[in-house]
Amino acid sequence: MAHKANNFSITSIRTALTGGVSIIIILTSGLVGTISIWGGLDSAIKLTRRNQLIKNSELSKELKNFEESIIREASTLSQVIGRSAEKLEEKELIDILSAYSEHKESLSSITLVRRNRTNVWVGRWRGEVIHEINTELGEESWEIALNAAPNDQSEGFDDIYIEPSEGRPVITYTKHVANRRGDLIGTIYIDLGLKDLSQSLLAQQESSPQKTFVFNSKGLIIAHPLLREIKAYKKFKQIPNVQSLLDPVLLAIYNNISLGRKDIQDIEVDDMKWLVSIAINKNIGDNEWYLVSIIPQDAVLGPAIQQARFVTLISLFIMTLAIAYSQFIGRNITGSLEFLASSAGAIQKLKLNVKSHNRSFLDELKITEDAFISMGNSIGIFAKYVPKILVQKLIAIKSSGSSINAEEREVTILFTDIAGYTTISDGMAPAELATLLNEYFEILVSIILEHQGTIDKFIGDAIMVFWNAPDIQARHSDLAIKCALEIQKKILEFNRERAQNSLPPLKTRIGIHTGTVLAGEIGSSQRLNYTIVGDSVNTAARLEALGKDINETLCISGATKIKCHDVYVWKNVGNIVLRGRAGQTKVYTIKSSLNSIDGKKSLEG
Repeated sequence: MAHKANNFSITSIRTALTGGVSIIIILTSGLVGTISIWGGLDSAIKLTRRNQLIKNSELSKELKNFEESIIREASTLSQVIGRSAEKLEEKELIDILSAYSEHKESLSSITLVRRNRTNVWVGRWRGEVIHEINTELGEESWEIALNAAPNDQSEGFDDIYIEPSEGRPVITYTKHVANRRGDLIGTIYIDLGLKDLSQSLLAQQESSPQKTFVFNSKGLIIAHPLLREIKAYKKFKQIPNVQSLLDPVLLAIYNNISLGRKDIQDIEVDDMKWLVSIAINKNIGDNEWYLVSIIPQDAVLGPAIQQARFVTLISLFIMTLAIAYSQFIGRNITGSLEFLASSAGAIQKLKLNVKSHNRSFLDELKITEDAFISMGNSIGIFAKYVPKILVQKLIAIKSSGSSINAEEREVTILFTDIAGYTTISDGMAPAELATLLNEYFEILVSIILEHQGTIDKFIGDAIMVFWNAPDIQARHSDLAIKCALEIQKKILEFNRERAQNSLPPLKTRIGIHTGTVLAGEIGSSQRLNYTIVGDSVNTAARLEALGKDINETLCISGATKIKCHDVYVWKNVGNIVLRGRAGQTKVYTIKSSLNSIDGKKSLEG
């Protein structure tokens, strides 16, 4: 697409806005130091706390992934053993467990305990996978293995402890093994060394003043910077704890947590203030794990203060320009988008007089606005050929989730026709006849819509109208009759105007009938029409035609009369066999109307 020289594309504007927003973010970060000098150091501290929360969140996710992976692998391992090594023979078990252990760096060992108080042990030692038969187990481990059931409460993680044979801190995950029939045949104890997890945490801290450590509610250390110097295969006599590490900050935080203060955000130790962030993991073992991030407050505020003085004036100036620029572009874009949104809402409601506004200087938005205006004009042309009110009703019904499929419905049907139309139109020019019909239909349509009628179709000089579909209308018979009486009144006024111009009067015949029809969408997949079909439609049409034979302009069936609630001056025309029907139909007309009152009443003349 070729663009005019004075227009910008959305892409270029988006790039400009992105650059402007980036400048604002960078300069805002630089202003933290200056704002800290004159308004306090709150912003810098908040940014640091946010980074601490992010770090703790990442660490929590890492622990969660660690936990979930162990659970999945233990489940898979138990299924493999239960299906392929159901007899728990030693060679098969050693092969399976060794293959599993080969690439599991965090794994310390796996012990499979049989129900006959024997076991197979496979573990990693100095990079190699080895195995042993019938290693020594504690009585609690035997009791769990012998008395448990698959998927019972004994499955899961235990707290960290020192593995007796290797002297390494581990946690154990217990998983029971069932055979194909679901019977318990053994129990797996997976011992996991925490060294790798600790190393991954410490590796990110070597060049940062921010430190992270992990301990549980008993004060046992899981990860801490002071553990980095410990040799890979050192044997521990006890699990490192907050007292043995001699870290005063760690000890102070643990003491606060022990007293129930788990939401501390800063702490002062030896005249030095630390910013603190704490996350809690409750999924591994019986005791809570605390993931703690600390950073000296001076490490945050010192660099911020030095940089603030330098960037204050420059950042304020550039940020002012960036805001003004973003506001200018934003106003132009949002103004266009507001126009498009309001236009779309108006078109949805078939309010088609979409008016242009000060269009955007962006090519894409300008083209879209022109398209909306053209769409409104195009739909406006089509709207003249379909019942606009009916379409609005159908849109409202479908939007509410209701169906407009064909269904049986009691309706009141009204047919109109111009008496002597052939004689009146004889000799008239087509343009003159079209003008006459347009003026005539303008009167009738406005009255029908005022009385909430649904126009089904125009048939030459006739109109077919019905009530109680698609909307439910409790007094549909009264609405139809009042509509007919109003048509008669307005046609009299119309004829007086024609008489002043020496034009012949128009006489409108009306037939009204109430009955059950099939109402809904009827047609093909390519063309649908909301209409009504049934014998009641024919009856209404025959009543209109009957007016010619009995010299009446308003013929109403007895079925409609008994449905009316308001009072009218009825005239009983008689029981008449309508054309094309076998039985008789009670036919009435109305000479005048009285004030509406409640109750089903009638006065027969």
